[in-house]
Amino acid sequence: MLGSVWSGFGGKAAERWASLLVSPALAFWGAGLLAWVHARGGLTGRGWVALEAAWKAGPGASSVVAQACAVLGVLLLVATSTRLSESTTEPLIRTMEGYWPAVATPIRLLVMVVRSWHADRRTARWRALATARADLTGGDHRAYLRLTAWRGTQPADPADRMPTRLGNVLRAAETRPRHRYGLEAVVCWPHLWLLLPEHVRAELSTARSRLDEHARLWSWGLLIAVWTVFTWWALPVALVATTIGYRLARSSATTYGQLVQASYDLHRKDLYEALGRELPDDPEAEALAGAELSRFLQRGPIRE
Repeated sequence: MLGSVWSGFGGKAAERWASLLVSPALAFWGAGLLAWVHARGGLTGRGWVALEAAWKAGPGASSVVAQACAVLGVLLLVATSTRLSESTTEPLIRTMEGYWPAVATPIRLLVMVVRSWHADRRTARWRALATARADLTGGDHRAYLRLTAWRGTQPADPADRMPTRLGNVLRAAETRPRHRYGLEAVVCWPHLWLLLPEHVRAELSTARSRLDEHARLWSWGLLIAVWTVFTWWALPVALVATTIGYRLARSSATTYGQLVQASYDLHRKDLYEALGRELPDDPEAEALAGAELSRFLQRGPIRE
């Protein structure tokens, strides 16, 4: 029995260490090493000689045990930084959404003005195309389809808009249940989550994990810019990495938001039944019932 326990522990440990080999943290520290080598003579010449000399002057001059400890120390550095990154995922995503500190309020307001102007123009364009959609051909039809997909990533109420694209995608998912059913998604979600079928929760968890991973990829890409102290090319590498990470995060957020909305579309009746309430058939009555249900879950029963 103990043998199977140790075997399972060893398997999990090996899986954990193997994941570090493809982690953004390892890429970050690897980029730092390459930047240092480049600063010491280039990637094709004296830089590697300098690295070899530094190794021989340090751990390489010691015993095999000391060298193994040095390698283990590097792995622990990567593991620790990975763990630290995972612990800051939630505030990181909120920053990417546009929940910025008060000191950034002027920048936020300026960005909101520009984005709102752009969104209003695209909305007006979509409405014009939607009015004539039966007669659309060629480029106008493709533009209509693109704008229709874009509208699915935007909050229905302009007052709910965020200063970033990722923020708008997630805000749209948070506010759409309120506009459709009167349900405040943030308030009702913990209760609805407990009622969802296992396979639905698995899909949601996978989508959320993917969003978290891509957000951390964005942050590690941004951090690569610190290696500009060694070489200039760290900055364009950081720009490319952050662009890729942000696009992936936005795509993951879209998928996650669609699954959240689908959960409300398909399973809100379970929420009503679990709380001993009846789901109205009339959409207007449901909106009122959903608003009352949200108030109940947030504040409890109103006592006279």
